[in-house]
Amino acid sequence: MPRSRGRSARRRPAFAALAILGALSIGTGALTGVSSASTETPTPTPPPPLSAGEQQVNKDVVLDCPFAAPAGPQQITLTASATVPATVQVGSGLKFRSLTASFALPRAVADQLAPAPADSIRGGLTLDLTARQGSKSTAIPVPFTIAETPLPPTGDVRLTATADLPEQAITVPGKVSFDIGAPAIAVKPAADGATGPAPVACTLLPDQTTTLASVIATGAPTAVPRPDKPDTPPAPPPPAARPDAVSPKADPDFPLITPLNYIQVAATSSVYRLGATVASSPTGVLNGTWTIMLVPPDYVQHDPSTISGTVGFRPTAATFLGFGFVPVTATVEFLPVDYHHTKLIEFNGKLVLTGDFLTTHIQVMARMSNAKVNGVPLDLGPDCVTAKPISLNLSGKYKATTGGILSTDPNSPDPDYRGFALPPFVHCGTAEPLSPLLTGMASTTTNVNQAKVVNVNFAECASTKYPDHTKCPPIPDTPFPQ
Repeated sequence: MPRSRGRSARRRPAFAALAILGALSIGTGALTGVSSASTETPTPTPPPPLSAGEQQVNKDVVLDCPFAAPAGPQQITLTASATVPATVQVGSGLKFRSLTASFALPRAVADQLAPAPADSIRGGLTLDLTARQGSKSTAIPVPFTIAETPLPPTGDVRLTATADLPEQAITVPGKVSFDIGAPAIAVKPAADGATGPAPVACTLLPDQTTTLASVIATGAPTAVPRPDKPDTPPAPPPPAARPDAVSPKADPDFPLITPLNYIQVAATSSVYRLGATVASSPTGVLNGTWTIMLVPPDYVQHDPSTISGTVGFRPTAATFLGFGFVPVTATVEFLPVDYHHTKLIEFNGKLVLTGDFLTTHIQVMARMSNAKVNGVPLDLGPDCVTAKPISLNLSGKYKATTGGILSTDPNSPDPDYRGFALPPFVHCGTAEPLSPLLTGMASTTTNVNQAKVVNVNFAECASTKYPDHTKCPPIPDTPFPQ
């Protein structure tokens, strides 16, 4: 998230360390996951011809998928296929080409997930591809995309999901196998804005093999000694290999901390009982940082990384109908829990680079003042606040270098991210107790919150063109709706 350093500030080129984020380290005590797998996968195309040393691999696995009634649980056969090298040299990249997962969706399930008049479906699935070498293993989450697929007039619907898995870097010679895990499948009508049920988590039927591919990692070539130069004597064993040596303590994880340029935040909150949406003025994040933990000895990136900083919101005027018919205006503020001593709200978000997905938990207090009912002032006093903090769980697609949209989602598979509760109000009213009135009018559990977060494009933000820095445009290609 960007930190303001004056009009001359520029995006820092401090992200060179990301070159190591796609490494899969094998044989260093664990296998470490890779960087983000693309979630925008192209429509499947015929695989290119095999290159020398490549192999076409396929694997069928039988799944038990608990679809909701009336279709109910179904057994599905999923076929995974890819093109991989038969051997790979240690230190070079292992690439899965033409990685697909196909299956037949039973017609009863298709009609249930996409009832008429829907004539096509789309969606995706996520499964773990587990890399194993000896006793070590790691699960690599792989998101697949199911492109829009027409529904046939009758019969099951054949679906093909495609994925683009980043290269895996193998650091130890030996046989490496990759096993397929059970997927979570999400399918819905293809129409824009269509919503579907929560993803269905399938399970593998027992007593079946799941290995998709096995690859042999060979050692790096050794130089042949020249006749005019004797062989180099072998290096002495490392200290830990000598019987009298004391094993050193493992190196701690290394935090790579990147200050971020100026980040702009605009938040909206919808209170269903009031039928009102409270929109904040754009504000900035202070002391924004992006922290990546690099894990020794190879210092590969460890998910999740952390986005942190502080933010303060200006008071906002809101207009709504109390109890559905009484016109009310008031000033609304969102404050930190310790609002008597500070006005800045702290936050820490967990950013998973595999998928560019951020989750964060924020606690704020809501305060109301300057209320008028039918134009008549209502003295709420100086400290009319919620009885306890509002607990916000936000998530969404997000990139540290450009931003994203974080929100609650009423259709989220995780109930914690479906909305927020507005607690009762206390300390309201000077001449008479008004807390019960505001509580009955506004407090509810079904509310929606959204925060739009963008990195400001300083290159297009000259002070002569944008005297108000909050009007600066975002960095290009940022998913920031108008």
